[in-house]
Amino acid sequence: MLHPDQFVVLNSDSPQTVANSFKILETHAHVLDLLGQPRSPWALIEIHGGKGGRAGRLVENIARLPEGVRTRIAFENDEYIYSAAEILDICRRALVPMVFDAHHHVVHEKLDSYDHPSVAEMVEAARTTWADPEWQLAHISNGRARFGDRQHSDLIEAMPEAYRRVPWIEVEAKHKELAIEKLHAEWLADGVTAATA
Repeated sequence: MLHPDQFVVLNSDSPQTVANSFKILETHAHVLDLLGQPRSPWALIEIHGGKGGRAGRLVENIARLPEGVRTRIAFENDEYIYSAAEILDICRRALVPMVFDAHHHVVHEKLDSYDHPSVAEMVEAARTTWADPEWQLAHISNGRARFGDRQHSDLIEAMPEAYRRVPWIEVEAKHKELAIEKLHAEWLADGVTAATA
């Protein structure tokens, strides 16, 4: 999985920014091609929604992406601009997968628990955007100073129970490998696969 930087904004007001975003994404796709990776969400290029209030432009520009990018691209909800529900709608309209990030969701919605019903609902809804549900990817991180802190903690202390049904979980923590080891020992005994970010 590749996660291009914040300068990729497919729905920017600036035509130059959009053109540069296309170039960045094409470069990532070219690297995946050189590595012999499939043109499918298995070799994911994941980005955020970009400029707020421009979902229609985002969907239009997704359709314009070269095949090597479009067949690999997925979108992730964020804590500020695009909620999980908004990204889900964009992904459904553009026919691309959604990577659900539970931590971004709780920060955006100001929730106090991963057990909030909306977390499980979004996990299940995001799964429907994946052509192969066994490829579904979700992100997990915890707040550094408190549960709703947007900064990532060193390890993962809290996990959504709904993530037990997610086949692939990408861990976003400061001590990545230690966080994975801890999850394997304490939480991942049921065959869920985790990766670092």
